[in-house]
Amino acid sequence: MNENLLFFLTFFSFFSLGVALECYTCTQQDSNTDKCIKTTKQCEQYQDACVAEIRWAIPPYWTPRGHRIHYISKNCETSTNCANRRKAAEDGCMRDWWLDWYCVECCQGDLCNYYVTTGSTRQYLSVSTAITILLSGLMARLIM
Repeated sequence: MNENLLFFLTFFSFFSLGVALECYTCTQQDSNTDKCIKTTKQCEQYQDACVAEIRWAIPPYWTPRGHRIHYISKNCETSTNCANRRKAAEDGCMRDWWLDWYCVECCQGDLCNYYVTTGSTRQYLSVSTAITILLSGLMARLIM
């Protein structure tokens, strides 16, 4: 019995399981719905990370008042390349609603790039701060 077990262990040790990472994939979509959360890809063996790129910019076509939209892309990547891309985008990753910005998010694990961060709470804080300042200015005028 030990001989059979040893044979099977030796036999199966020569075969690689070949289990690769699986990531969501899409290119330049305007939201994190439909294609970006329904299309997956089996990564190559050397790709050990999932990447999500988020861009907030004015589209190349005409929009009323120049409204900006999100462009979301997802794919497989090596963790080293993903870290380099994230580092390169670091200065431009502000997530302010009134400026164009570009961010890269990396993760490791099957289908880990499902969610993307498309905004920041900073914009809400700045708006609430502006409202507070305006209201306090109005109150000061009313009191005088």
